[in-house]
Amino acid sequence: MLPQPIVDLLETGVSVMVGTRDASLMPECTRAWGIEVGADAGVITIFLSEAIAGKTIDNLRANRKIAVTCTRPTDHIACQLKGRVLSIKPATSAHQNASSRWHREFIAELRAIGVPSALGEAWIAEPTVAVEIAVTEVFDQTPGPGAGRKIGR
Repeated sequence: MLPQPIVDLLETGVSVMVGTRDASLMPECTRAWGIEVGADAGVITIFLSEAIAGKTIDNLRANRKIAVTCTRPTDHIACQLKGRVLSIKPATSAHQNASSRWHREFIAELRAIGVPSALGEAWIAEPTVAVEIAVTEVFDQTPGPGAGRKIGR
């Protein structure tokens, strides 16, 4: 279960980066277009664009291992979530709505640090898949003396 401060962070316009690896341990990184915390706070869903994240999706289908790093642009509070992929499904209208909410919040975060809205809007890709993840580990990644510290268990 995710601690409430992490849930609160994830429910803001955080930048969402996804790390995977292939069978030869070659790393792959891509951006997700939103994140949603499940009802039990132990499962998250991220949204990916197949056109951009094809290799990442292939890696996830092959080994189910994932690391998701989330950073809030306005204050650099960050966490990393590691876990196991439960499912990869086509994005539904509910997923599109969740991604749109994240999109608005992320653009507001970017505007707050001086990035013009038009630039942020041009950068966003529509998600085509929803990746459901069982979170197994949580780490504090906020710059400072606690960076890298495991949170919880």
